Amino acid sequence: MKDNISDMLTRIRNGQKASLLEVLLFWPTPSICLKILTVLQREGFIRGFKKVFVGDKQYICVLLKYNTFQTPLITKIERISKPGKRIYCKVNNFWKINNGKGIFIVSTPNGLMTEVHARQLSLGGEILCYIE
Repeated sequence: MKDNISDMLTRIRNGQKASLLEVLLFWPTPSICLKILTVLQREGFIRGFKKVFVGDKQYICVLLKYNTFQTPLITKIERISKPGKRIYCKVNNFWKINNGKGIFIVSTPNGLMTEVHARQLSLGGEILCYIE
């Protein structure tokens, strides 16, 4: 079994550490990875993502974002819920895990969103990853 979300997060983490402007993800990329990238773009951690062709192969190009001092905006990115061990959280427990640092991306019945947005909508769900 291949964990596409962990692969995507590792490529972003390694790209940020190497000060790359963009990283490539294999195509076909699962829709959940594209939804995570949409949340990251909406929260301002990446510049965006697009479909590109390199030779005859197709990839998803993730455009990484840096601040004015050329330090990465993503200092920590890690997978929380894994295929072997799913982590779920009720809406009233979100305040215990965040402590005001970074964001958690949560899979709720209404789709993927940050834990702040899920708390506003009173939704719990599976905690996919943590970004700081």
